[in-house]
Amino acid sequence: MAHRRERFASTLRNVVAKLMQTELSDPRIRGLVSVSRVVVSPDLRLAKIYISVLGSKGEQRSSLTGLRHSAGHLQSLLKKHLEFRVCPKLDFRLDDELKESMATMALIDELSLELAAKDAEAAKSGEANDSQNEAAGDDPAEKKKEAE
Repeated sequence: MAHRRERFASTLRNVVAKLMQTELSDPRIRGLVSVSRVVVSPDLRLAKIYISVLGSKGEQRSSLTGLRHSAGHLQSLLKKHLEFRVCPKLDFRLDDELKESMATMALIDELSLELAAKDAEAAKSGEANDSQNEAAGDDPAEKKKEAE
């Protein structure tokens, strides 16, 4: 049963994305709007459609309002395009996963820069210690051999 639901969600995602681009002309839908994922209820009567909008917060809210207003029209278009017995009620939601993953990637980049800076400092201080030992006549390789 889960496979059927996944297949239905995938088909629904593709058709809704296509219909949003070709059939909707609501001026409230601004910015780059894409369907990121679709979650369908077990009885296939409700579809939560997660959208991502590249734009400002105002454009995101405006686009979401426009899509929610157009949900009935999209459902009637879906009935024509889908060969399923059931046409689900569409519930549009903003997908914050993209924003969260971008924030996570930014944190990872920041941490990797900090680690690279610390490694560079450690390498510099290691070279400084080696040169001080050589100036004093101490060779770390010889000390290691003597210890053995």
